[in-house]
Amino acid sequence: LGDSDGAKADYDRAIELKSDYAEACYNRGLAKFALGDSDGAKADYDRAIKLKPSYAEAYYNRGLANGRLGCHSVAIAGYDKAIERLKSIMMRLPGYARAIERLKSIIMRLPGYARAIERLKSIIMRLPGYARAIERLKSIIIRLPGGAIADYDKAIKFKPDYAEAYYNRGLAYASLKEKGKARPDFLEAQKLAKQSSNDQLLKLIDEALLELDNKNKNK
Repeated sequence: LGDSDGAKADYDRAIELKSDYAEACYNRGLAKFALGDSDGAKADYDRAIKLKPSYAEAYYNRGLANGRLGCHSVAIAGYDKAIERLKSIMMRLPGYARAIERLKSIIMRLPGYARAIERLKSIIMRLPGYARAIERLKSIIIRLPGGAIADYDKAIKFKPDYAEAYYNRGLAYASLKEKGKARPDFLEAQKLAKQSSNDQLLKLIDEALLELDNKNKNK
């Protein structure tokens, strides 16, 4: 943490001297992420991407930050869209309208998605079908602009041999129980990791594929 603190201070100074320094914004984001400041890291990745739209590493690490923020979160700007989609899911649940109004009032004041989800759970946990609604909400949010999968898509677009991006997108799909999309990503990551002799990543991919196979057997 000490090194990360020092690095952050160095990048702060670099950005003060050159506000359009995309690499400094990106690296400060890495330092903030290491310090546990996922919101701050995401803001720096956003800035780096704005300055350098083809910055594959920034997209990838923003996806990781979104994942840490909770269930592959999106920026506040995406919440309104999520709320509208959630309405269509929950409109048949008793008391859904009141839950939506409460959700709006909560989200408007929260900087992070994870806390919003926890508060949302406490609001609707007594409604019939609430668990299914939560899973559907996660599947909506993960695909919104700025969500983890969207960031991994961009990372792969600008860096087609980005093994880690394929692996993490596979994890995101697996968390949504979309095994048909997860497996091809894991296999592509495996191929690229072998080409670069990335043994550590290969081990993680093997574990992910094994877990995927075990879930298929237990169905």
